Amino acid sequence: MRTTVEVVARCVAGRTVLPVVRASGQLAVRRTGPTTVHLVATAFGPLGGDDAAIRLVVEEGAVLHVRSVAAAVALPARGQGAPSSAGVHATVTGVLDLRPEPTVVAARAHHRAELRAELAEGAVLTATEQVLLGRTGEEPGRWTGTTRVERAGVPLLHTTVDLGTGSPSWLPPVTPRAYVSTVHLGEQAGVRTGRDVVRLPLPGGWVTTAWGDELHRVAVA
Repeated sequence: MRTTVEVVARCVAGRTVLPVVRASGQLAVRRTGPTTVHLVATAFGPLGGDDAAIRLVVEEGAVLHVRSVAAAVALPARGQGAPSSAGVHATVTGVLDLRPEPTVVAARAHHRAELRAELAEGAVLTATEQVLLGRTGEEPGRWTGTTRVERAGVPLLHTTVDLGTGSPSWLPPVTPRAYVSTVHLGEQAGVRTGRDVVRLPLPGGWVTTAWGDELHRVAVA
């Protein structure tokens, strides 16, 4: 199934308005606050072969917070089907805060996620990804996530993380089932490290990644 979401945030007379809020397929989008929208699943999944494209535009002076109402559970296709995928393309001149609930990748499923953010000078971005491989008592699935962030056409971050069964980089003893990453552009920070967590500086921002066996512990880190 093909799913599309589009949200445009615009500043009018000093406040944020949302002239475009629309969705089709497995997701609905609802405005839940002055600057907040929530993504709502209208069908179970995604299943293998499903594809979601989310387009976010935040114009100068506008603020947009994007959340979801529940975790997404990626399930395998029948037989040897294709992976499911979800892509977010954000164009930001104002402020975008993107923090959906976790993605749980069930056994035998493969889910691919992509965030592509194009920022203007002075734009602010916070984007968090939370992943759990496998539900309680089952084998982990596979998750592949790519993040690319540009400011004024200059690449600041381009990384791909591949975790779970079938990934060549996911080998004992390094087999974390939980993974959280946050990218923030708009405030400088230095290097910070801890047990299974690291924060690295970016030009005008930072990226933090944490991993472990339990998502609730990783998310706190």
